Amino acid sequence: MVHKKTVTAASLVHEGHPIATQAVPKDFAWLRDSTGSETQTMYFHLDNGCVGFVQIAWAYLAMITTIETNAMFYVPGHKCVFETHNGHNLKVGKDSYDYECKGLTMAWNKDHSKLSVKYNAGKLRDSKGVAASFEFVRKSDGYKIGDGKNHIGEGTAAHYFYPSGEVTAKGEINGEKFESKGVGLFIHAHSANIMPYNVGAEWNLSFFTGRPEGSNPDTEHRSTFHVLQYVTPDSYGAVNCSNAGLTENNELKAVFWDTSVEHKDLVKDENGSGYDLPKRVIITSKGKTVDGKPITVTFDARPSIRLHDIDVLHEMPFVIRRLVQALITKPFIFERYEDSAKITVAVEGEEPYSMVGIAFHELTQIK
Repeated sequence: MVHKKTVTAASLVHEGHPIATQAVPKDFAWLRDSTGSETQTMYFHLDNGCVGFVQIAWAYLAMITTIETNAMFYVPGHKCVFETHNGHNLKVGKDSYDYECKGLTMAWNKDHSKLSVKYNAGKLRDSKGVAASFEFVRKSDGYKIGDGKNHIGEGTAAHYFYPSGEVTAKGEINGEKFESKGVGLFIHAHSANIMPYNVGAEWNLSFFTGRPEGSNPDTEHRSTFHVLQYVTPDSYGAVNCSNAGLTENNELKAVFWDTSVEHKDLVKDENGSGYDLPKRVIITSKGKTVDGKPITVTFDARPSIRLHDIDVLHEMPFVIRRLVQALITKPFIFERYEDSAKITVAVEGEEPYSMVGIAFHELTQIK
């Protein structure tokens, strides 16, 4: 039974006004206010094959504040490394554009064109843990849907995106040093006046990087497509909320606010989570190019390579785990990889075309 409603940011945009607007530096400032959660996350695909993310996460639940660092690194041919650690002692700069805790620092420069990231949480606890540093040089404008905020009951959930950045990275994984360049995606997420587990019952995130099908792989042309979609719980109307962006040649080409996600070829999770997991995920995103043309991107994804499964309750501090466990049975996050990904782009009035590359997929079930 629905007892509270969801109102999306897109639905609040007045007729005649653009649904997608430019995200500005203040949209990426650290907030830390009220009951809720907040994350600053950089996803990356490197030319040496390494894909993953680094994240600083804050949550305030039941009078308890938690700070965590989360990181994942996958190099094809090697075991995926996932680390989550208690961050301790979060410090936020006066302008709220730089923040650090034990094991992770993130800092924007003055004009918000470059983000510096240093992660050593794993190395602090284990000599074989991961350590890495990154520079994310923003190449495209940021975006948000409406004002970025979906209203869920009495609370809000907001997302802001820098969809493309040039990444330079160096560090150590599995005892081996590396140095590489690549492309990145940066997302600031924030919820307020709502418990994090009440924002969405199911989440789908995909981050594709690639080039036009048939093009020379040695060219500098690089495109990205990302989707962040979630469905609010039944008690909030089971409303579809989505954000998606397409970049080409490091420039923002289109933003999408109407995305459907279909899970196909479901099989029981062999690792015992109790969930049915899709072998195929069909993503259809509709929106407009930056010059106002209707556009659709279709992604028939095959997330076949298992990276890591995160048992969320297992990773939580004891007190919060007991609280959440009383309301949710099995929250899980499933990290997957696709090494032969393909998207199709159709701009109204133009010939459709395809791009091929790789993709990182994340499915979160909170039921």
